[in-house]
Amino acid sequence: MPLVLLSAGSNAHGQLGHSSNEDSSNFLACTFDGVPNGSLPIGTTRILDLATGANHTLALLERVKEDQPEKTYTEIWGCGDGRAGQLGARYKDAVSQLDASSSIFRRLDLPLKEEGLEGHQCKMVAAGWETTYLVYSSPHRDDALQQHSDVLLSIGSNEWGDLGVGGVVSAKNHIKRSTVKARPVFKELNRVRFDAVLVDGTTLSSSGGLRVQSIAASQHHVVAQLRSVTTGRGWLVGWGAGRHGQISPLSSSASTSDIPSRAAAIVDSPQLIATENVDDPYLSCSVGSQHSVFLRSSGMLDRLGSNRKGQLDLSSLDGQEVKAIGCTWNGTFTVTPVEGTAGVSFFATGSNTHGQLGCGVAADEPAPGVSPKRSRPSFPDSLKEALLTKFACGSEHVLTLWNGSSRPEVWAWGWNEHGNLGLGTTEDAHAPVKVLPSTLKDFPVIDIWAGSGTSWLCCRIPEENE
Repeated sequence: MPLVLLSAGSNAHGQLGHSSNEDSSNFLACTFDGVPNGSLPIGTTRILDLATGANHTLALLERVKEDQPEKTYTEIWGCGDGRAGQLGARYKDAVSQLDASSSIFRRLDLPLKEEGLEGHQCKMVAAGWETTYLVYSSPHRDDALQQHSDVLLSIGSNEWGDLGVGGVVSAKNHIKRSTVKARPVFKELNRVRFDAVLVDGTTLSSSGGLRVQSIAASQHHVVAQLRSVTTGRGWLVGWGAGRHGQISPLSSSASTSDIPSRAAAIVDSPQLIATENVDDPYLSCSVGSQHSVFLRSSGMLDRLGSNRKGQLDLSSLDGQEVKAIGCTWNGTFTVTPVEGTAGVSFFATGSNTHGQLGCGVAADEPAPGVSPKRSRPSFPDSLKEALLTKFACGSEHVLTLWNGSSRPEVWAWGWNEHGNLGLGTTEDAHAPVKVLPSTLKDFPVIDIWAGSGTSWLCCRIPEENE
């Protein structure tokens, strides 16, 4: 099943992978080094994950070898700005010294062997502003006799403790870097460790092997969901920028959004946010610029951080069965089922300066009966019985993917200054609009992602006999 990756939006450093540095208001096919234009590397079966920072992009590909089609392996490809080391030293050297283009995807050649990670497979990627996070699993992870932990690596900038390995301190309300003596030596690949995270007086490392269930990164803070291989117990940990309480420990009344009076401006190594309730485990995490939201299996939401834009005004959802969550920089979006139908309902709260709540107007255009901070984006009747396959939140825009009776449809709304909605314009969309790129005329969309002023579609190219 051949695949193609398309992108639109901001492109000052070539982060769209279009072989240029020009913004694009239309979805265009990405270029991969050494591969015919518009194609993914031979043997690619799917795009497992895609993440974007300020100006860099990571694509995690699953591939098979021609002579061993039953065995899969993963590769990380990247494009865009690598000056902070966020795409690895070899990428940085190639672009700066060899004059290689940063505007096409290149396979990242990372020194895994030097870190004792030969044979490990990357299973997850995430990106902060100028920092990259990679989660690797052991080739022996299924060995019941050995409790192999996943390995979380960070590379790139550590300006706000983004790497999660120490090296930044805060004193007397002044943020400053630690002295040269106190600062750890940052390597190309830095291991984020959880040894110092205390739970009931003991360290997480004493819980046996740990799996990274999910990782969510925004501009400068990160939340990781961990689970013990032995006990199945789970925890949320976080690090990075914390001034607004976005990675502070959750209170016993976990649905509150009060900012702790002494929230640290910078948390430069993982700290405990919450211990999971075994009867109500966490399903997913999402983070905005200054807030974090966590979804439990019961549908309850826990939230932390700034509510200055109303991004944590979620009390109206209490008692509802929330199925999915997502965060823009200054907003939160939830999905709940519509009783008696196969359809779903969106709820949006937060900033609406660019119509990102999808209510039909922007915040500076008052309308009767429309809250400036809360909304339920309205979709056409044709989608009432359609299946919402996925929704993706970018910096201040949203993409949704629907499967109905005919072909998949993509609907988008919000900020569009860089053409990131792929509509052929740079005008904001204050309500959901169907995305109809000419490139997709014959290619069904199977996955979507949204980033910092960018949008991404993975499409299936039908076989000749289809």
